[in-house]
Amino acid sequence: MRRRQKELLDDKEILLSALDKVDKFYVYLAGINSSEILLVTTLNVPNEIEVEGKKFKVVKYHPEDYLSQVVEKEDEIFRKYKIYYFVKAYMRKILDTLSSAEVERMSLDLKDNLS
Repeated sequence: MRRRQKELLDDKEILLSALDKVDKFYVYLAGINSSEILLVTTLNVPNEIEVEGKKFKVVKYHPEDYLSQVVEKEDEIFRKYKIYYFVKAYMRKILDTLSSAEVERMSLDLKDNLS
């Protein structure tokens, strides 16, 4: 358990160090998954960021593109990452979008079960 907590702290520290290398003011959401860093931003960012001698591939999305794709690719572009940095209003939009899609799926399932 302690090792898992240490690993989480390390991921968070790595992500925050990576954000220091870009202008955080323009980052809406950031996450990490092993050697990938997710950045939802309006900035042009490098394809790789080096933190403490380790290189991380940067997966970048524009905020509108991310919102339009998050339902279709939820596991690939949202759930796969440990999200440690986000703008509250933007995260609300994401969660609202995902919950609306889930309600729609549930209602379709209910309709199918009643038919």
